[in-house]
Amino acid sequence: MEDNAKEYKGIFKSTFLFSFVQIIRLLAGIIRNKVAAVILGPYGMGIIGVYNTTISFIKTGAGLGISQSAVRDVSEANGSGDRQRFSRTIALTNKIVLFTALFGLIVTITLSPLLSEWGFGNKSYTLAFVLLSLAVAFEIYVDNQLAILKGMRKLRSLAIASIWGSLVALVTGVSLIFFWGEKGIIPSIIISSLSAAVVSIYYVRKVSYDRIKINMVDVIREGKPMMTMGISLMIVSFLAIVFDYVVIAYIRSHGGLEIIGVYTAGTTIITSYFGIVISAMTTDYYPRISAINHDNLKLCEAVNQQSEVGLVMVFPLAVLFLLFSQLVMKILYSEKFYSAVDYMDYAMIGSIVMICSNSMGMILLAKQKSKIFLSSVIGQRVLMIVIYLGLYTLFGLRGLGYSYCAHGIIHFVIVVSIMGKCFDIGFNKRVLINLLVIIISCLVAIWIRKMDDLFSYALGSLLFVFSLVYTYLYMKRIMNMNIFAIIANRVHKNK
Repeated sequence: MEDNAKEYKGIFKSTFLFSFVQIIRLLAGIIRNKVAAVILGPYGMGIIGVYNTTISFIKTGAGLGISQSAVRDVSEANGSGDRQRFSRTIALTNKIVLFTALFGLIVTITLSPLLSEWGFGNKSYTLAFVLLSLAVAFEIYVDNQLAILKGMRKLRSLAIASIWGSLVALVTGVSLIFFWGEKGIIPSIIISSLSAAVVSIYYVRKVSYDRIKINMVDVIREGKPMMTMGISLMIVSFLAIVFDYVVIAYIRSHGGLEIIGVYTAGTTIITSYFGIVISAMTTDYYPRISAINHDNLKLCEAVNQQSEVGLVMVFPLAVLFLLFSQLVMKILYSEKFYSAVDYMDYAMIGSIVMICSNSMGMILLAKQKSKIFLSSVIGQRVLMIVIYLGLYTLFGLRGLGYSYCAHGIIHFVIVVSIMGKCFDIGFNKRVLINLLVIIISCLVAIWIRKMDDLFSYALGSLLFVFSLVYTYLYMKRIMNMNIFAIIANRVHKNK
C-alpha cells in the first residue's frame, strides 16, 4: 500500500511540474505571437506561419522519430544499472542525433527553391529557407538532447531546460522583431533555436556517463532498432498531418474558410490548452514504462496508476470547462467563435477517454512493437477519415465533435484488445468506474449549460463541488495522498 502511495505521489508531482512547464511555454508563445502580430501585422504573421510550418514538417521527417524512440532506449539502459551499456546508449544517441540534424540541414537547403515556391508562390524566399536550414538542424538537435534527459527521468533538469529555452526564445525573438521588423523574423527563429540548443547541451553535459567512441559501422548496427521504431513514429506523425489535411480540405469544399476558422479554434483549445495536462503526464510516464518494458505485471500496474491519476486530476477541470466553454471561447477568441462549442463539448469527452487509451497504447512503443503499433494506427486513421467526413456531412461542427469522441472510444477498444490478447494487460475496475463517472458528469455539465437560467448556475456549482470532493477523497482514500499537504510542502520548500 505504501509503495502504491509513493507511485501515485510521484505521478502527481511529475504531472504537476510539467503542467507548470507547459503553461510557461504556452504563455511565452502567446506573448511572442502577440508582439509579432502588433508589429508585423497579418502579413508578417503569415510569413512566420509559413516558416514555422515548414520547419516543423521537415523536422518531423528528417528527425526520423529519434527524439521519441531514444527515450525508450536511454530509459531501459539507465534502468539496467549497467554503466557501460548506459554510456554506450548515450554515445549512440548522440551520433544518430548529429546525423539527423545534418540530414535536416541538407534537406532544407536542397529543397529551398521548392519550399519557397510552395510556401509563397515564387522563388523569392529561397535564401530565407537556406538560412532556416540552421534552425531545422538546431531544433532536431534540441529534441534529441531533451530525449536523453527524459530517458533518464531527470525531471528537474528537463523542466528547467524547457523553461529557459522558452524564455530565451521569447526575449531574443521579440527583441529582434521589435528592432528590425520583418527583417528580424529569420534571425529571431535561428537565434531562438540556437539558444534552446545551447541550454539543452548545458544540462545534458551535466549527466554522468563515460565518454565512449563508436565507429559508423557500430552506429548503423546498434542503432537499427532505435531508428526502426523512430521511423514508425515518424510515419505516424505524417499520417496525422495527412489526416488533418484531408479533413480541412473537405470542410473547406463543403463549408468554407469560416467553418475552418471556427473548427481550428476549437481544436486549438482542446489540444493545446486542455492538452497541457495530458502532455505533462506522458513526459515522465514513457521513460518509466520503458525501463520496465519486459515486466507485464509492473506495466499493468503502471498503466492503471497513470490512468487513475490522470482521470481524477482532469475531472474538475473538464467539468469547469464544459460549464463555461462559451466564456472561455469569448476570452480566447470572440463571440463569433461560439459555434465551436458544439465541437468542443464532445471532443472533450474523447480527450478524457484518450487519457486511458494513450497510456495503454504507449506500452507498444515501450516494447518496440513497431509493426503492431503502425498497423493499428493506419487502420484507425483510414476508419476515422470515413467517420469524420460522414458525421460532418450529417451534423456539421457537432459531427466533428462526435467524430473526435468516436476516435477516442475506437482507440480505447483497439489498444485494450491488443494489449489484453498479446500481453494480458488491461484496466482494473477502478479505472473503468472513474472513466464512467467522469463521462456522465461531463454530459450532465453540457446539459446544465444549455439550460441557461438561474437554476443552472446552482446545479453547475453543485456538479463542480462534487467533482472537487470526488477528486480529493479519491486521492486521500484510494491513493493515500493529501493533495493540500503536498502542495503546502512544495511551497514551503520553495521558500
